[in-house]
Formats: sequence, structure tokens, C-alpha cells
Amino acid sequence: MHKQNISFPIITSRFHAHDNLKQPLLETLDRAVGEHLQGYTDDISKCDWETGRFDYEREWVKLFQPDLFEHLHKWLAEIKYDTFNIGEIWFQQYTNGGRHAWHTHSANFTNVYYLDLPEDSPKTEWIDPITQEHNMFDVKEGDIITFPSWIKHRSTTNLSTGTKTIISWNMDIAISDRFGEENGYN
Repeated sequence: MHKQNISFPIITSRFHAHDNLKQPLLETLDRAVGEHLQGYTDDISKCDWETGRFDYEREWVKLFQPDLFEHLHKWLAEIKYDTFNIGEIWFQQYTNGGRHAWHTHSANFTNVYYLDLPEDSPKTEWIDPITQEHNMFDVKEGDIITFPSWIKHRSTTNLSTGTKTIISWNMDIAISDRFGEENGYN
């Protein structure tokens, strides 16, 4: 086997609508149907992964979608892609003791929006696929991180007294048929 290393993007960006949407989103998530996912290695206090990740008519998704799409279109333009498809979108809440074990996702990219990140709440930990080093994403409340879905990552145990709330989605990105001529790559 011959191995070549390439750079891969991990992008952190501030969600422009965070200050306006935080409270309305948290209120709709309080009303949202969700389940407590608890297993040997996971303890997610409330989540709609099982019940709704493909349902784009959920109240909180309809509230979030216009500003999210605006954000994603700007982000894609910066990295010279022009289309996206969100395959799944869900929320997760972690109260004290909550955690999510090592895992990966489907699609090109996974995204995490830190809707509510109380002080001392854990950030997402990830493993560099080349060095196998453990890293923490440098994020704060209101940030969105975007990274390749095949990156191993987890949420370590929430030791804070506050509830950490994230919205996550899996997304494929693509280029249009005119990509080469539009970007000088003929």
C-alpha cells in the first residue's frame, strides 16, 4: 500500500444569525419531540436523531433553515463549491454527565453548530487520521465547525451544570458543470 497525505479542511465559522436565533431555537427545541439516547458509551439527554433527522418540517428546522442556507452559500463560495445537499439534520442536548462516544458520519462533511455552550462544557474532540493525535476543536458558542465526515470524533463527558445544545447535519457538496471555466481551471 502506498500512502499519500493531503490536507483536509476543518473550518470554523461564526454563524451570523446566532444572537437573533439562539433563544427562539432553544424554545422550539424545548417543545420538540426527542428521546434520551443512553447506552454503554453514550448518554445524550435529548435528541431527535431517531425520530426526525430526515423530517425537514420540524418547527426548529423551519426556523433555522433560511439563515443556515444563507451561511452555507457564503461558505461554499469561499471554498469554490456551489451546491450542497443536507441529508440529515438533528439536535442533541447534553446535561451533566452527558457524552457521545467515538463515531463518524455519512456524506462529505459533518457540521456542528454550538447553539448553547455553557462555560466548562466539552467541545468536540477529534483524532487526526495521519498522526492519530487527539485534538479539540477551537470553538465557542455560536460557531459552526465543518469537517470531513470520516474524521473520528466525540463529545466527552459534560462536567458542567449547564446543558450543552448542538445542531448537527451531514452535507454533501458539489460543483456545477461550469466550475472549470468559471474558476480558470480549463
